[in-house]
Amino acid sequence: MRFDRSRFLLVLFLFSASCVTTREQLNQMRKEGPEGAPPAEEPARPVKSEDLAPVKTVPETAPTPMATPPAEAPTPAPVPVAPPFALPPSTPSPTPVPVLKPEAADYGVEELRAELARVAGLAEEYRHEKEKSEAVSAEALKKAQERIAQLEKQLKDLTPEVPTLPEGKSNFQAGKDAYLAGNLDEAVHFLTQALGASESGKEAEEATFLRAEAQFKKQQYNKAIVDYSRFPEKFPKSSYHPKALLKIAESFDALGKKEEAKAFYSELVDKFPKTADGMLGKKRLKAKP
Repeated sequence: MRFDRSRFLLVLFLFSASCVTTREQLNQMRKEGPEGAPPAEEPARPVKSEDLAPVKTVPETAPTPMATPPAEAPTPAPVPVAPPFALPPSTPSPTPVPVLKPEAADYGVEELRAELARVAGLAEEYRHEKEKSEAVSAEALKKAQERIAQLEKQLKDLTPEVPTLPEGKSNFQAGKDAYLAGNLDEAVHFLTQALGASESGKEAEEATFLRAEAQFKKQQYNKAIVDYSRFPEKFPKSSYHPKALLKIAESFDALGKKEEAKAFYSELVDKFPKTADGMLGKKRLKAKP
């Protein structure tokens, strides 16, 4: 193909002319600005040929949503703090005063020992508490001490010292000697030991009567009645039988049981009317209302 130079120069001229027109139009638009808008304050830069390069358009994309910040944990409410205050001085509570039991006249040995141990323990607690505090009443301590002395005396009366058996004597002989000497507690002790070994025979018969006599003199009438009653039951032919019936009646009289006493006086008179004890019983029976 033959190169046409004249035609090429014509095309080149037309292209240059169109570029110049376009450049002048762009410069004019920059000076005037958009429709109805005042011209820009700074002078418009002349459009260069580099500005005519095609501009790549970026497709619009949806804005990336911002991540929701995590919810903050609620701040705990401050705990109210009570203002400091001074504690009142502590005072020891008084120890309750124990209720002491009534008179223990009819207590046995074990009951008295238990009561004595209880009151002694309370007294010791009082002493200890009194050293620590003045709240313990001195009057309560005094009453406890008096109670201890009373119980110790009663315990001593019920548990006398155990006498020693004299050398070369039996319990029966030692009991009989003690009775004749007026040592009633020793007599009861030794005679009880003798009856523990044997409750039959002549020696047991006399030991029973002597023990009953010692208890009668000690005014232990209930115990005396028990021993005297063994003669109508175990020793009906004993010479001590009339005397035993008389002492049973007298023991009931001492206890204020008049009807029981009258019954034994009558039995004595019926069984032994001619004995000295029988005649004494008859005399007393007539004096009864």
